[in-house]
Amino acid sequence: MKRNLILLVMAMLAALPLAAVESAFWQVGSYEEFLQGTLRDISLNREGRLRLAPEARAVFSPDETLALSLATDKNKNIFIGTGHQGKVFKVDASGKGSLFFTARESEILALAVASDGALFVGSSPEGKIYRVTPDGKSTVFNDPSTKYIWALALDNKGNLFAATGDKGQIFKIDPSGKRALFFDSRQTHIMCLTFDRDGDLLAGSVPNGLVFRITPQGKAFVLYQSNYPEIHDVALDAEGRIYAAALGGAGGKGTPDLFPGKGAPVPAPGGVTTVTVTASTEGAGQQPQPTQTPGQANGSTSAGRPAPQTSAFPVTQIPQGRGSLILIRPDNTVETVWSSNSESIFGLAVRGDQVLFSTDSNGRIFELDPTKEGPKVTLLAQTRETLATRMLLEGTDLYVATSNIAKLFRLSGSQGKEGSYESPVKDTKFVSKWGNLTWRADAPSGSALEFYTRSGNSDRPDNTWSDWAGPYTKPEGQAIQSPSARFLQWKAVFKSSNGQGPDLSEVTVSYLNQNLPPQVRTVNVVSASDRPGSSSSTTGGSGNVSVTVGGSGSATMAGTGKGPTIISWQADDPNSDQLAYSVYVRGDDEQEWHLLKDDLRQTNYTIELSTLADGKYVARVVASDEPSNPASGARQAELASSPFWVDNTPPTVTAGKTEVNAAGVEVRFVAHDTVSPLRHAESSVDGADWVDANSDDGIVDSKTETLSLKPGKLGPGEHVIMLRAFDTAGNAGVGKAVVRITAGTASSP
Repeated sequence: MKRNLILLVMAMLAALPLAAVESAFWQVGSYEEFLQGTLRDISLNREGRLRLAPEARAVFSPDETLALSLATDKNKNIFIGTGHQGKVFKVDASGKGSLFFTARESEILALAVASDGALFVGSSPEGKIYRVTPDGKSTVFNDPSTKYIWALALDNKGNLFAATGDKGQIFKIDPSGKRALFFDSRQTHIMCLTFDRDGDLLAGSVPNGLVFRITPQGKAFVLYQSNYPEIHDVALDAEGRIYAAALGGAGGKGTPDLFPGKGAPVPAPGGVTTVTVTASTEGAGQQPQPTQTPGQANGSTSAGRPAPQTSAFPVTQIPQGRGSLILIRPDNTVETVWSSNSESIFGLAVRGDQVLFSTDSNGRIFELDPTKEGPKVTLLAQTRETLATRMLLEGTDLYVATSNIAKLFRLSGSQGKEGSYESPVKDTKFVSKWGNLTWRADAPSGSALEFYTRSGNSDRPDNTWSDWAGPYTKPEGQAIQSPSARFLQWKAVFKSSNGQGPDLSEVTVSYLNQNLPPQVRTVNVVSASDRPGSSSSTTGGSGNVSVTVGGSGSATMAGTGKGPTIISWQADDPNSDQLAYSVYVRGDDEQEWHLLKDDLRQTNYTIELSTLADGKYVARVVASDEPSNPASGARQAELASSPFWVDNTPPTVTAGKTEVNAAGVEVRFVAHDTVSPLRHAESSVDGADWVDANSDDGIVDSKTETLSLKPGKLGPGEHVIMLRAFDTAGNAGVGKAVVRITAGTASSP
């Protein structure tokens, strides 16, 4: 195994240019990763394996927006209830469709077929129940005086049960059409009905997400209360297990608005689907903690239904998600076997001990197999319609009704002959060169697997992208022929000629980002004594200079010449390459840069200014990504600092004319610096403390300054008057004048 992995990596690297050192790999191989792509006649199981899906095709498409209900008769005719024009269509066994019945009401939410072949039609709003004979003759069978009729179910005695809203009642209507209230749920809506093996009626409600079991005598027991507001559908498998589709979301919304004036048709969900298969067992009868008191509107009712006015159950907090599939075992224990933060379940169908469910994300059809090891979920097919509303089984064929564009799909029990999978688009962040495409798959005799690639520089494939390149047919690896670009997508085409297709488990693409140059963003020159945390200081102070890309600094003193000065910088690399730095300086009167140090890995360098002659300088930092790239492909960038001064020479201070008069003594000094302006001066008489001195022009700021000191009246004897001047670099120069005073006279050497 290890040897095979080494050979695989070597094969992938062989397709990359020799300059490549840091190759990247894009691997798709898990259920969550494959789910982000587009499946066309391809199924995906929980183990992350793609294979050909059951053959699916649209057998009928009425000119309607919504397909809301399905039923079948003993002659294998399929009836489709639609909205918003109240039409029912019939599709015969050959796939021929025709208009069968039109109600006065706009939505056909419920259908049921009697043993004599008559079709019961539940219409909404202000719903009525129609009875339509096989020859198309219709009568109003019953008017329950309710707004919505959500579901219809027939028992073995021919009694019809109607689930209604907006009062959450179930009515029982005998074969003669006589109606009686069978059960009042004290909920707003009863959404779904089905019978269990014992003849009890199962029902799901809104807004508290309750699953009821109701005896033939009308005695109800709550099997489960969901954290979601709506139980949209229920189904029973061959072992007596109950499956319930719970839906709703953080916004408190259950079923999408389906009726005119209640909102637009069902929107396609956005974002990446997150699906969770869990095995969290909950005790029967567990009730979530209430967060609202009965009677409060929570905005969670389905299909534009108003919130309940009264409720015997607390309105619970809606979880952060869209939907889940609940398993209720015969012993009343409960388990969440599937959940999603971006998909809601709308239709359920049972095939043996497997349950099929449809969602509102690309009209997906999932299959759940409750194995001993836990539930195994397979994405069986995608209709690529917005919403798969209802499903029913007819023999081995599964019929699926979709909405936003009403269609009827048929999924056969056998595997299709061809399908394709398009990967999500890979953003490599920069223009990249493509290496090899490799994959892992089982391909039985008579099957084939072909790959294609395309690339572009916009985040969604369009007519600016390259054409599909391929086919690639060697799983051990082939060089990708698509042009270099930032984005890449691959496609796998599955083919089968004998009913056994390939099984794909992993795809890997190698690529090399374009090597972009690094960026040097700032360069700073600062005296070590000025850095934070420095414990030393220089009398008279010192300066620093910095420059940032896009800005400039002014010439400033970098230090005193008596201590270290630090050149520091900030740099980064868009490819995250390791960088090496070279530091240079150049005098103002020089043409060539002089290297101070190369191959630095840290972002600072310390120099002694005493090694440089006095004058104005500029520092330059060159960053190179050669540590992560061969020399031939390495990139570099540079940035120079603003000018800084090196001043190692102190000012000169010369004593000039001295005068003594009745007011006292006056000594004139001249201070001068050849490199930098003077910044401060102070004087002392006879060794006393230094005191600030000012220039004759009022400010010490030039290279040459005249300072006239007037220490006042001095007693007879010799006196030493000193002046100390500091330049901008902090260098100090001292001059003195000696004054001798005798009674009535003064002298100076």
